[in-house]
Amino acid sequence: MTRPLIKTLLSLSAFLAVLAGCSTMSRTEKQLARVDSFDAPDIPSPGSIPPERPRESGLEFSSDVLVISYDIQIGKEPLKKAIRKYGAEIIYDYRIVNAIAIRVPDPSKIQDAVTHFEKVKGVMSVSRDRVNHLDRGPSLLLISQ
Repeated sequence: MTRPLIKTLLSLSAFLAVLAGCSTMSRTEKQLARVDSFDAPDIPSPGSIPPERPRESGLEFSSDVLVISYDIQIGKEPLKKAIRKYGAEIIYDYRIVNAIAIRVPDPSKIQDAVTHFEKVKGVMSVSRDRVNHLDRGPSLLLISQ
C-alpha cells in the first residue's frame, strides 16, 4: 500500500470512530423524543388540546395534604373557619398566590375532604398536593487537598 492511501484510510477510520461516538441529539432532545414516543402514555400528545384525559398512574400525591385556592374578594377567613371546624391543620399560607395548604385529620377520607372544602364560600379550587421528585444527576464532589 502506498503512503497516501494509508493516510487516507487512517483519517477515514478516525473520522468514523469519532462520528460513531458522537450524537447529533443533545440529552434534552433525547428526553423530549422519549416523551413524544408511545412509551410515555401518561403524557398527552402535543396535538390534543385539551388532552384526552391522561392517566394519573405516573403522578404521586401526598396522602393527607390539600392545597386550597380562594377568591381574594371574599378573603380567606371563611376558609380558615371551615378548616378549624373540620379539624384540619394549616400547614402553609401562601403569600404569592391566594392559597392555603392543609393537612386533613383522616388521610383515608381525603376525597371527602376535597368535596367538603369545594363547598366552602370563596373556595375556587381544591387539589391534592403532588409529590415531585427532582432528577438526581451526578453530583460534583470538591475535594480539597
